[in-house]
Amino acid sequence: MRHLFFVLALLCTGLSAGIFFTFSILVMPGLDLGGALSAIHAMQGINTVVRNALFAVVFFGALVLPLLAAFGARSAGHRGAARLAFLAALLQAVAVIGVTLQVNVPLNETLATVAASEATASGTWREFSGPWSSWNHVRTAGAILAFLGLLAAWAMDLTSTGSRRHGGLR
Repeated sequence: MRHLFFVLALLCTGLSAGIFFTFSILVMPGLDLGGALSAIHAMQGINTVVRNALFAVVFFGALVLPLLAAFGARSAGHRGAARLAFLAALLQAVAVIGVTLQVNVPLNETLATVAASEATASGTWREFSGPWSSWNHVRTAGAILAFLGLLAAWAMDLTSTGSRRHGGLR
């Protein structure tokens, strides 16, 4: 069962990293080029559609599933793998979920209340885009590091399982 948790955790953390990476290198730079008023309307739309079940599964699954994998590895006696999986969950909790809830969501909620016009859009977008993008880079780095830590944990768990099957030889 722990191997299934590792696979699902890797899937969720990988998708999470991909979402934030895509925003960092494509979405936000593209919105910045498209004009402030268009960017505001597009981001308001994105923030409306992101609230869906599939995103929630990926977003929260990238926290819960590494924890389940860590507990499974710990129960199997694979302490190193358990520690790495727990560290991946901690990175996801702080750098992704924490930053999202403390910074990006409040910025999104403020932007949702804006009724921008051509005259106000440039300043509004600049005040939003800079901080939002900077903190998104933090989320991206955290999600990538969580994915890599979880991948290392799974490799360690598999190695521990394999060495036990073959009489403890590595």
